Amino acid sequence: MKQNKAVSVVMCTYNGASRHLREQLDSIFSQTVLPGEIVVQDDGSTDDTMAVLDEYARKAPDGVSVRIYQNATQQGINRNFFSAMHRSTGELIAVCDQDDIWLPTKLDEQAAAMKDGLMMCVCRSEPFSDTGAPVRYDSRCPNCNLIRLFYASMMGHCQMLRRSLLDYIPTEDEQPEIYRRTCYDVMTATAAAALDSISLIDRVLVRQRRYAEAATYVKYDTHRVRTSGNAAFMAWFGLTHWFSVKPWMNAHFAARREFIEWVWRKSMAKDAAMKTANVNTKEANTNVPTADNRIFADGIRLLNAECGRGISSLFSLWRYYVRYRHVLFYTYEKDPVAMVRALLHPFMQVYNYSYLVNKK
Repeated sequence: MKQNKAVSVVMCTYNGASRHLREQLDSIFSQTVLPGEIVVQDDGSTDDTMAVLDEYARKAPDGVSVRIYQNATQQGINRNFFSAMHRSTGELIAVCDQDDIWLPTKLDEQAAAMKDGLMMCVCRSEPFSDTGAPVRYDSRCPNCNLIRLFYASMMGHCQMLRRSLLDYIPTEDEQPEIYRRTCYDVMTATAAAALDSISLIDRVLVRQRRYAEAATYVKYDTHRVRTSGNAAFMAWFGLTHWFSVKPWMNAHFAARREFIEWVWRKSMAKDAAMKTANVNTKEANTNVPTADNRIFADGIRLLNAECGRGISSLFSLWRYYVRYRHVLFYTYEKDPVAMVRALLHPFMQVYNYSYLVNKK
C-alpha cells in the first residue's frame, strides 16, 4: 500500500461511538494512498468513543501512526480542531469529521494538487442521510474565491491545507470576535482565499452524513430553494427588515474584516522576512503567497460597505456585487441573471442573516 508521510489526518471526536465513527475510520484506512499519521483529539466523550479509537489504533495499517488525545475539559469545535492541527506533524493536513465517509482517492488526489506552495485544496462533498433527515445537493461547480467565502465556506472535511497556513490564523486571544462568530473551517478557507492560494478539485471525494444531532446540521429551509418566487420573498423580507437585521450583520462582517486584515499584516511581515532572507542568502523567489492582490483589496472595500448602513454603503455594495457577480454566488451565473441577482443581493442577504438577531 502506498503512503504519503507528508500527510496528517486530523480528526476531532465527541460521543461518536454510536454515530458511524467506525465507518469513517474504515474509509481512512482504505485510502489508495495512506497518510503518515492520524491525530485524533476527543473533546470529553462520555460514550465508548475512546475504546473505539484505541481499537483502531491497534489495527492501523503498517506505517500509519495513530495518536489519540482527550481534552481534560471540553474545548468546543474551534479550539479542539486548531489544537489538534498544531499537534500534527505533517506538511499537509487533511481535516476529518467523525461521521462522514471518504472516497478511496481523497488523500491521493488532494495531496497531488498541493503543488507550488498552494495553501489549500478543497474538494466537493455530497450529503446523504440514513435517518430521513432532509438533504439537498447542488451538483453545479462551486466558487471558492475570497468574495464568495465572505458569505459561505468550504467545509472542513473538504479541506487539505498546508501546515504553514496555520501561521496566518490568529489565536482566540488575538481575534476573539471571529472565534465567537464563526467556525475554524471558515477561518482556514478565508485565509487561504485571502492569500489567493486555494484551488478546487471539481469531484465529490467525501460523502457527508447528515442527521439532526450533527453539530453542523442546519434545518432545511424551503425559502432557499432557487426559484423566482423565493427570490421575491427574500428580497421583500430584506426590504421590510433592513433596519432590524442590518446592525447584527454589521458586527458579523466587522469580525471578518478584522480577521482578513490580520491575515494581510501577517502575510506582509512574512513576505518582508523572506525577501530579507533571500537577499542575505542570494536565493531566488520563494513563492510565498501574500494578501497583496486585487481581490483582497476589493474584499476589504466590500467588507467596509457591509459594515455600513447608509445609502452610500448600499451603493458601494451594489458596485462590488455587480463587479464580482460571476463569483459572488455558489456557482457561475450568466447575465442577465447574474446582474439581477447582484442588484437584489443586499436585500436577500438580510433574510440569510436574520438568524443573527438576538444571537449571543
